[in-house]
Formats: sequence, C-alpha cells, structure tokens
Amino acid sequence: MKRSSRHWLSFALALVAIAGAQDSQAATYLRVESWNARHMGWSGQTDWTGYAAQVWNQFGSASNSANGLDVIAFQEVMYDTSVTSMVTALNAVSGYTWASTYTAALGRTSYKERYAILYRTDRVSLLTSYTYNDVGDKFEREPQVAQFRVTSTNADVTFINWHTVFGTTAERAQEIADIVTVFNSVQSSSGSDQDVILLGDHNAAATSTWWNNFKSTAYINPQTSVKVDEATSINSSCAYVSNYDHFWMQTTYVTEYSSSGKDYVSNVCTFYSGLSDHAPIWLKLYSSSDDD
Repeated sequence: MKRSSRHWLSFALALVAIAGAQDSQAATYLRVESWNARHMGWSGQTDWTGYAAQVWNQFGSASNSANGLDVIAFQEVMYDTSVTSMVTALNAVSGYTWASTYTAALGRTSYKERYAILYRTDRVSLLTSYTYNDVGDKFEREPQVAQFRVTSTNADVTFINWHTVFGTTAERAQEIADIVTVFNSVQSSSGSDQDVILLGDHNAAATSTWWNNFKSTAYINPQTSVKVDEATSINSSCAYVSNYDHFWMQTTYVTEYSSSGKDYVSNVCTFYSGLSDHAPIWLKLYSSSDDD
C-alpha cells in the first residue's frame, strides 16, 4: 500500500525530534570544584562525611544544589588513606560511584602534601594523570596534571592542580613567575586539545604583579584570564580575608566556560573549626560536543 506524503512528513518530523532530543541529552555542564582542605587526614581533619556533604550539597553560590558536582581537585591532602576515605564518603553521600587520581607526597622538607582529584565515573573518564617533571626544582610542590573526557560529549579538558609555596614573599613571587612554563608545557603537549585550566590555592591575589608574566601575551598566547578572584581563605575570627584560590584559563580555547564563584558555606565558624580555612571554589563548563 502506498504511503501518503503526509505520513512520510510525520515520520521525518519524528526522526528530527528524536535526533534533537538525543543532542539535548548529550549537552551537559561539567561541574568542577577546587578546594584546599587544610591538612586533610591529620588529627581533627577527618570529618569525611562533612567534606562530602559540603561539596555535594553546597556546590555553587546557594545552598542545596541539585546533583552536586563531577570533579573535585583537592590541595593539602596528607595521606593516601585520606583519598580512599574521601571516595568512600562521596559514594555514600552522593549515591554515585567516584574514583580518584593522586600524587605521591610532595615537599622539600619533612612536611609534605599530596594533590588529589576525585571524579564521578559516570560523568567523566580519566585520560592521563601525572606529576609535572620539575627540572631545576622550581616548585615546593610540583603541580599535578590530569586530563578528563566528558562522557556524553567527548569534550576534553586538562587541569593543572597547584598549591603555591607560602614561604617568603620572594619564594612565592618566584613560583608564580615560573608557573607559566608549566602551563605552556602542558598546553603544547596536549595535541589538538587546548583546553587547559590552572586551579588551586595560589597564595596571592590575581591582581598581584607577580602574575604579570603569566597573564601577558608575550608568554602565553592567547592571553589568560582569572575566573575566581574573591576572598576565600578564612581567619580564626571566621572572616574571609584573602583572594588565594583561582581558576585561570584562556577563554579563546576554553569556550565551554559558563560560570564560577565561591561555594556556599552555611556557617563560617563551624566550617573553619571542622573542615578548612579555605572555602571551595566552583566552575561550570558547558559543552554539546567535542570542540577541539
């Protein structure tokens, strides 16, 4: 029996609708957190459920965020067991499965820290992870580099997780001057993917002249820009005092950038005494396909 042209038109429209629905489902926000968790794992810094509840339930600038987040970069992780405990807590609080990648203990003295990045296995896959090869020992804690792929869109993004030395003023200034070599090295080695984001606790405001080399097109082209530069570190009086935590990127390449800010903290004094002297910072990246 010959089908009517109207029938075929309806059929074609249905296919278009299905394709559109599939594209809509593929488009997604990648929700990223960076947090100096203040000696995570030391005595008194083991409230794993508290850590997990903060990042999952309070992600973003308002309380009770929906569905938490996808990737968390931690600084000041003290032990391997701190990472496994954090994964277990996130699994329980979120109801999703998390995995991790972390470094060895880093530091020139007996005091050492680890970097760790935790991620939801249903949302992203880990492509590569390594500790930067710090030729010349320029950094107290050489950065962690990790590249991820968003499962639904195949978009890739590389994070440089870095906790700048506090030390002396001269030591801080020199490390920040040197971080441009790390950024350039990571970007140039990433092939067609130019989406590189520097994050972490940098112990300096983004307005500091120490960042001039990093921001200048003479060193990085196109120019970098900062996406969070607000008071995030907390003093013993429960006040936000220093702009130390940042996301740096080239928006020419990181076209997925959507929004960012400081996480919601319901009670600063309780947070300071039980979790950290830094509020987490958050970032949203929106993609509908692999744009590289």
